[in-house]
Amino acid sequence: MPAPGQVGDSAVTYPWGVFRRLLTPRWVGMLAALAGVVAACVLLGLWQLGVARDSGRQDAVSAASTLERAPLQQVTAPHRDFQADYSNRAVTVTGTYAAERTLLVVDRRLGGRVGSWVVTPLETQGGTVPVLRGFVDGTPTDVPQPPSGVVTVTGTLGPGESPRDGAPLPAPRVRSIDLASLVNEWPGELYNVVVLASAESSGPATGLTRVPPPDLDAPLNLRNAAYAVQWWVFGIFAIWMWWKMFRAEEQAEQQAEQQAQGLAAQQADEPVAAPREGATT
Repeated sequence: MPAPGQVGDSAVTYPWGVFRRLLTPRWVGMLAALAGVVAACVLLGLWQLGVARDSGRQDAVSAASTLERAPLQQVTAPHRDFQADYSNRAVTVTGTYAAERTLLVVDRRLGGRVGSWVVTPLETQGGTVPVLRGFVDGTPTDVPQPPSGVVTVTGTLGPGESPRDGAPLPAPRVRSIDLASLVNEWPGELYNVVVLASAESSGPATGLTRVPPPDLDAPLNLRNAAYAVQWWVFGIFAIWMWWKMFRAEEQAEQQAEQQAQGLAAQQADEPVAAPREGATT
């Protein structure tokens, strides 16, 4: 037993004993196997999480596509708040373009190209709706003109955008489709949506590339998300099993060492028998 105020040898040498045991070939191999198993579980969990996102997005797109295309005035009304189920909602809207109010939304990207969006208000009987007619490269001085006369636009709904910081731009260039600002600049009642045009009754748009609908904010597919959590639980279980095996072996060695020390102390304390009288050596 160590003297008062002293630390026993076992307490001092314990960390080194653990480290020395970890450096044995057996435990080095088991540690390497553990690292491989945990890495595989983490990667498989991340893969399943990606599948859950993709599957949830596909389910949301499929659900949106099952809705029949409807006239805009049957889906929403001017100044009505944008609802979550409006995203990617297929609609048609008929009216006349106000070409003189066309906007060029700068600093946009499409398939690696850098350019601008062409947004023109479409005046209908119910109100005015901004139509994203398409994408053009760069910031052209001559904005592609919309068709004249009454036109029917086929497309999908999307929300407006928040204002973007920056110095004022010369008309018709803007930084975002800020409906809160446009409601004060365009006459008439304004729909609180943006129609992403996919077709116009006047024919293909000249000089424009149609802008595809944005990705939906879709929930995760719960089944694949559960698979991801399952893989991570397997990884944690592997770590726990490795530590349990390591501690079991360590405790077994400590018990064996204590038994050996106890046996040695017992043998040292046993009295040595005195030689008998007349015994010869």
